[in-house]
Amino acid sequence: MGTLIQDLRYGLRMLRISPGFTGVAILTLALGIGANTAIFSVVNAVLFRPLPYPNPGQLALLPEASPKQGITDAGMSYPSLLELRDNSRVFSAVAGLVSHALTLTGRGEPSEARTIVVTQDFFSVFDTKPLLGRTLLPGDGERGAAPVAVLSEGMWRSQFGADPNIIGSPATLDMRPYTVVGVMPAEFRTPFFDQADQLWIPLVQDPLFSGWMTHPQKTHWLPVFARLRPEVSFAQAKAEMDIMTARLAREFPAENGWMIQQVQPLRQAVVGDVKSPLLILSCAVGLVLLIACANIANLLLTRATSRSREIAVRIALGAPQRRITRQLLTESAILGIFGSVAGMFLAYFGVSVLISLLPPELPRIQAIRVDGSVLGFALLLSLAASFVFGLAPVVFAAQSDPQTNLREGARAGEATGSQRARSVLAAVEVALAMVLLVAAGLLMRSFTRLTAVSPGFEPNGVVKAMVSLPQFQYSTPQQWNAFATELMTRLEAAPGMEDSACAAPLPIKDGQIDLPFEIAGNPPLPAGAANSADYVTASPRYFSVMGIPLLRGRLFNASDAPSSPPVALISTALALRYFRNQDPLGRHLVFGFPLNGPASREIVGVVGDVHNVSLGKEPEPMLYVPFAQAPIYGCEVVVRSPLSASAVAAAIRTETHNIDKNLPVTDVTTLPGALSASVAEPRFRTLILGLFSAIALVLAAVGIFGVISYSVSRRTREIGIRIALGATPTSVRILVIRESAKLVFFGLAAGIPAALVLTRFLAKLLFDVRPADPLTFIGVAALLTLVALAASYIPARRALRVDPMVALRYE
Repeated sequence: MGTLIQDLRYGLRMLRISPGFTGVAILTLALGIGANTAIFSVVNAVLFRPLPYPNPGQLALLPEASPKQGITDAGMSYPSLLELRDNSRVFSAVAGLVSHALTLTGRGEPSEARTIVVTQDFFSVFDTKPLLGRTLLPGDGERGAAPVAVLSEGMWRSQFGADPNIIGSPATLDMRPYTVVGVMPAEFRTPFFDQADQLWIPLVQDPLFSGWMTHPQKTHWLPVFARLRPEVSFAQAKAEMDIMTARLAREFPAENGWMIQQVQPLRQAVVGDVKSPLLILSCAVGLVLLIACANIANLLLTRATSRSREIAVRIALGAPQRRITRQLLTESAILGIFGSVAGMFLAYFGVSVLISLLPPELPRIQAIRVDGSVLGFALLLSLAASFVFGLAPVVFAAQSDPQTNLREGARAGEATGSQRARSVLAAVEVALAMVLLVAAGLLMRSFTRLTAVSPGFEPNGVVKAMVSLPQFQYSTPQQWNAFATELMTRLEAAPGMEDSACAAPLPIKDGQIDLPFEIAGNPPLPAGAANSADYVTASPRYFSVMGIPLLRGRLFNASDAPSSPPVALISTALALRYFRNQDPLGRHLVFGFPLNGPASREIVGVVGDVHNVSLGKEPEPMLYVPFAQAPIYGCEVVVRSPLSASAVAAAIRTETHNIDKNLPVTDVTTLPGALSASVAEPRFRTLILGLFSAIALVLAAVGIFGVISYSVSRRTREIGIRIALGATPTSVRILVIRESAKLVFFGLAAGIPAALVLTRFLAKLLFDVRPADPLTFIGVAALLTLVALAASYIPARRALRVDPMVALRYE
C-alpha cells in the first residue's frame, strides 16, 4: 500500500510538472469517455434495461399475418381473441388493446385524454399493482357494467390535482361520466404509448371500439398481448399457436390464410427497428474513443522519450523493470481517472442534449438517464482506456537500453523506434477517422436526398389541427357531417383564411388506414387474397388546400352529398397497379371503412400520388371518398393561409368554440413542421454521427500535428545541416509535408478497405445512396489529405526558421 501511495504521489507530481500535456490528455480522454457514456445511457435504457413489469421475460406480443395478402404485423379479430383467451394452455393471461383520444371535460379547459381501451385481463397480463384503488375486474368488461376508468399517476396529478379522494369520483370522457376506480404508478406505461398522462377504460365501455367487438373474424384490428406461464417457452407457445391457427381456419372460413405470425418477446417488439441504428452509433462513438486513446498514447510516447534518461537513472539505481512498469501504468491510471470524472460531467450535459434531439417516437425515451450502471460503464471504460494507451510508454521503457540512454538521453530513446510507433498510431487515427467520416458522409448524402423528395403535396402555408367530437354527444354520421360543414363555412368566412378543408388521415402525419377493396366486374380473387389501398375521407377543398393535382376526371364537389351516388377518387399508384392499360373512370370499387360499411363507389377522378407513409417509401395506392358520404367523429382541419401559424390556430379554436365550447383543438402544427418531424430519426443519427466524425477529424489532425512537430524538433540538426548546405525553403517544406503525406497514405490505405466493409451495415439506413458511394469516398479522402497538409503547415514553418549555426550545436 505504501508503494502504491508513493507511485500516486510521484505520478501526480509528474503530471503537475507538465500542465499542458496533462490538460490536453484529460480533455481528449474526457471527450471520448463523455461521448461513449452519453450514447451508452441511451442504449442501456432502450436495449438493455428490462421492461418495467414483473417478470418481463414472460410477456409476448401476438401479431397476425396473411401471407397471401402480403399483410404482416396485423392485429386479431375480437372473436379470435376470445378463442385464444378461453382455450390457450400456454398463457396465464391474454388481453387486447387499442388507443385513441377522448375528450376530457369538467376539469378546466376541454382537453384530449390519451385513452387506452383494453380488455379486462390487461392488468393481469402486466401484473402491476395500482398506486391507489384497484385495476379492472372481469365484471368491468361485461355488457351493461358501469363505466369505470383507471388513471395514470401523471394524469391524476396534472388533471385531477393529485386528489387523494379521487377513487369513486367521476371523470367525464366524451360527455359521459366514468367512475375512477384506480391510479397506476408513474413508472407503469402501456407498451408503445410512453405518454405520462393516460388512462385505461374497458373495451366494452368505449364509444367507438365497443361497436367493433361484433365485427366478423376477417376484421383484424386488435393488438394482443399475453403472459406465458412460468414453465412455458416461446417455442412451445408458438407450437400451440400453430395448432390454434389451423383450428380457427376450419371453424371460421374467414380466418383461412391468417396465422399468428410469431410469439414475439415484448421487449423485442418494443425495441423494434431502433436496435441496429443504436448499435451503429455505439460502434461509431467507440471509434472516437480509440482515436482519443491513440492520441494520448502518442503523447505518452513523446513524454517517455523525453524521460528516457530519468528512467535509465532509476534502473541504474536498482529499480526493477516491474517497478518502472507499475509507475508508468499508475500515471496512465491517474489520467484515466481524471478523464473519467471530466467525461462524466460531459455525459450529464450530453444526455440532456441528446434527449432534446432524440426522435419522440424512440421507445422508452423516458427511461434515459445517467444512473449507477451508466457511471459504472464510464469507470470501466476509463480503466480500459488507461490500460490501452498506458501500454505504449511501458513497451517503450521495456525495449530501451539504460546504458545508451544514460550516455545520449532523449536522442537515444528516439533511436529505439518510438518515432515509428508514433507514426503508426497517427496512421491508425487517420484510418479510423476515414471510417467515421465516410459513414457520416453517406448519412448526410442520404438525408439530403430524402429531404429533397417531393411529398406530393404543397406543405408551405398550411396549418393543421385536430378537432375530436365527443361520441356520446355526437353519435351519428349526420352530426359529424353537420359539424364539419359548419366549421368549414365559418373558417372560409374568417379573415385571412384562404382555403380550408377537413380530412382523415393526413399523409405522413397520421399514418394510414389500409382497407381491402374489390373491383366490380373483375373475377373473384383466390381465397385469402385481397386488393388493398390506403383510405382517406376528405371534404371537397382538400385537394386545393394540399396542392394535390387532379390528373383525370373531376374532384369532389358539393353535389357529392350523403344522398348522392357514392363516388371515389384514386391515386396514380392505384390506377397503375390495378387498372394498367385500362381506363379506371366509371369503374366501381366496393369497400368501406368499418364506421360506414361497404359500398360500391364509382371512380370519378385520378389524382397525383402522395407519400402518405414517409418520404423514404414509395407512394402507396390510395382511395379518397367524400367526407359528406363517409364522415368520421371529428377530423383533421387543414387551412391554407398567409397568416402566422399561431394566428391560424387561434382562428380554428375560435370558430370551433363558437360551435361548441367543450371541444378541444389539439395537435396544432404546420405541415412543414410535420414533414420535419417525420425525418427526425434520420436527422438525429446524421447529426450525431456527423458530430462524432468531426471530433475524429480534429483528433486525427492533432495526432498528425503532434507527430510532425516532434519529428521536426528531433531533426533540427539535420534540417540545419541541409540549410547550411544550400537547401531551399521549398525543399525543406517538401521534406516536412512528405512525412505528413506518408501518414495519410498509409492511413487511407487501411481506412478505405475498412470503410468499404463496415459501411455495408449502414445499407438499411441509407436512402438512394449506395454504401460504396464513390463521391463520398473521394470527398472524405480529399478532406483528410487537406487536413493533414494543414496540420503539417505550422511544423513546416518552424523548420524554415531553423538557424544553421544554432542547429549544428543542437542535441
